[in-house]
Amino acid sequence: MPRAIALVVLSLAPAACQTMPLFEMPKVAAPAAPVPLVPAPSPLLDQANQYARDGLYREAVAAFRKHLSDRPKDAAAHRTLGIVYVKTGAYKLAIQHLQEALPTYPDNGELNYYLAEAYRTQTRYGDAIFHYKKTLQTEPKNLNALKALAWSYYSIRYYAEALKTAKTLKKLDPNDFQISIINARILNKIGMNDKALAILHKTEALSSPQELPFLNSVKGDILLDQGSRVEAEQAYRKALQDQPLLAGALTGLAKKFIKDQQNLDTAVTYLERALRLRPNLMEAYFLLGQAYEKKDPKKSLENYRSFAKEAAMDPEFQQELVFAREKIAAVESKDETANGNNRVEDLEDAL
Repeated sequence: MPRAIALVVLSLAPAACQTMPLFEMPKVAAPAAPVPLVPAPSPLLDQANQYARDGLYREAVAAFRKHLSDRPKDAAAHRTLGIVYVKTGAYKLAIQHLQEALPTYPDNGELNYYLAEAYRTQTRYGDAIFHYKKTLQTEPKNLNALKALAWSYYSIRYYAEALKTAKTLKKLDPNDFQISIINARILNKIGMNDKALAILHKTEALSSPQELPFLNSVKGDILLDQGSRVEAEQAYRKALQDQPLLAGALTGLAKKFIKDQQNLDTAVTYLERALRLRPNLMEAYFLLGQAYEKKDPKKSLENYRSFAKEAAMDPEFQQELVFAREKIAAVESKDETANGNNRVEDLEDAL
């Protein structure tokens, strides 16, 4: 039978007769379902996590690092180690490890919160705000994230958003003294000092003795800002009477002395004490530069330079930064002129 006729016959035949195809296609087995990759148990990781839960951070860091040397892609270990680094103040290392874990846990509220905290300490406020907001997507009533978000907006002078966030906080917990401080600070920056002081006064009646020094320190800052120096000093001294190691009150009272151009030695003592308590207190370096200007120009310049370096990327201190840079430039220009004159004199002597 010719081939064409055979094909026609086969095509017209009942399905039951077509038991043998002309061209057999190779059969491919269906792929098996993927087996989930469950990491093998790690006693070292269990121990590291237990150290972290118990607050033994040095031991936790050592155990996590050893575990990650064997399993460098363990996202869960990177996440917890990053959080431990935030709690111990190693913020740059924290960012590295939390970023390593982020692709695996992009919506994890705790990871995003601690990553934001690390960024905020590095004055990377845009990154901090992004990750605080990520935290709040899953935990909209997280007071710590909302407080930090308000401070981040405050730090970049985005006062409208800071005030909006502060109002949200006030609704969630109207008697929280930290929330009152946030509100008062923001209102001070937008020129509503009477309202800011009223909030602090109202909060004082509801606060514990341990909280009052912080409220008085903030009250001192607002009073000093509006020119009420005597009342500001009283508020600072009241804060320090209850809490002698309150860096903000020490700095504020020193600032008042510098404005008065009185008690400058005491101001220096207070500022150096404040820096021992909070080494990243940038304003203290600026104030030390002012306090030392007449007594020790060399120390004044050192402190202005420290301030200029630390505050270079912080929008909160831009006015002070301009002032410090002008002082530094004036001294450097004077030094260059003196060095030039010395070179001329040396050349004349040689001739």
